[in-house]
Amino acid sequence: MYKPSFKTKRNGVPVLSKEDIDNIAENYLLDFCPESMRTPQEIDIDSFALNYLKLNQDFQYLSHKGIYLGMMVFKDTKKVPVYIPARKEADYIEVKARTIIIDNTLLDENQEHRYRYTMGHECGHDIYHKYYYVKELPNQISLFEDIDEPLIRCRVVNNFKKDRRLWTDSDWMEWQSNYMSSALLMPKSMVIKAVKDTNFKGKKILTDYIKVGTISKIFNVSIEAATYRLEGLGIIEKDIVDIHNYTEAFVNLCS
Repeated sequence: MYKPSFKTKRNGVPVLSKEDIDNIAENYLLDFCPESMRTPQEIDIDSFALNYLKLNQDFQYLSHKGIYLGMMVFKDTKKVPVYIPARKEADYIEVKARTIIIDNTLLDENQEHRYRYTMGHECGHDIYHKYYYVKELPNQISLFEDIDEPLIRCRVVNNFKKDRRLWTDSDWMEWQSNYMSSALLMPKSMVIKAVKDTNFKGKKILTDYIKVGTISKIFNVSIEAATYRLEGLGIIEKDIVDIHNYTEAFVNLCS
């Protein structure tokens, strides 16, 4: 099994560039499924998490308002907070170490892309942050919530400050997991290959819409995720594609 090496701060928080994460993600995929690094395709993120990384998985309601998408539990614990709809109250459950808990709302049919992205995100936490969390003292472990347990609850919305100089360690670790999810689901070299293989010629705005649709379809990710990935790789110009007005007609053009 591939084991990455990367720099960390003195407190154990990883120091990773986008290039570092892209390279690490592709090395994992090359070991997990070599074909995925030869031909652009959907990554089986469940198999990667459960069969390759050997993580456990559970499904619970993580809040009563759906504000959390997933959770990564790093150590055995009896105090994982969940919401019990039948009783309309919160409670604690026992969970084994290295367990991904996915919010039950992501099992809805129209949540496949968000589910896949969340799984990739939690894999990122396991890969980069498990050593930091298991070595910290109990009252230092949870950076995201006031819970003295070794776990991270990941919100639907990340409120990152625009000035990265103001980011906390927890901000950086959330960003690292976000980027890792994109790098696993849409490996950089395969995204570039997929775009090059799409020989559509037309006006730039239409061409960029086609690129977004192509990546969304090939890798089974959302239009939003495909847009941000292509913008981040410099393949399309930032903000040129209006995500909210993107229609299935553009996706169908890529069929």
